[in-house]
Amino acid sequence: MNREKQALAGLERIARLKADLELRRFAAFRAHVDAARQRIDQLGRELQTLYGAETGFSIAEARLANLLAGERSRALLSAERDLERMLPGYEAARQTAAREFGRAEAVHALRETLAAEVRQDRMRRSGAP
Repeated sequence: MNREKQALAGLERIARLKADLELRRFAAFRAHVDAARQRIDQLGRELQTLYGAETGFSIAEARLANLLAGERSRALLSAERDLERMLPGYEAARQTAAREFGRAEAVHALRETLAAEVRQDRMRRSGAP
């Protein structure tokens, strides 16, 4: 039993290390995705500001506003495409992190169960109720 307990403790350490690695990888992906979403929100607000101007335009101001709106729209489309390319990797990293974390927790629970069984066996052998 002691050898099994030690083996499970070793497996738990390995599983925790793998889970930590995958959680860090997921955190990095999440930071990139969050930054991309913030950039998209910022560009959307800038476009809203350009289109929401209630003052009259001169022809030169209208051309400038149109130029800026076109630039912001292209940047927004580019940022949205970048986010779309990131999302499959983000989702895969999330699933892998969840799986590795679950695996570590399962090994921990198994080790705890084994330890509880060992304690119960000792108590039965010693005659304690």
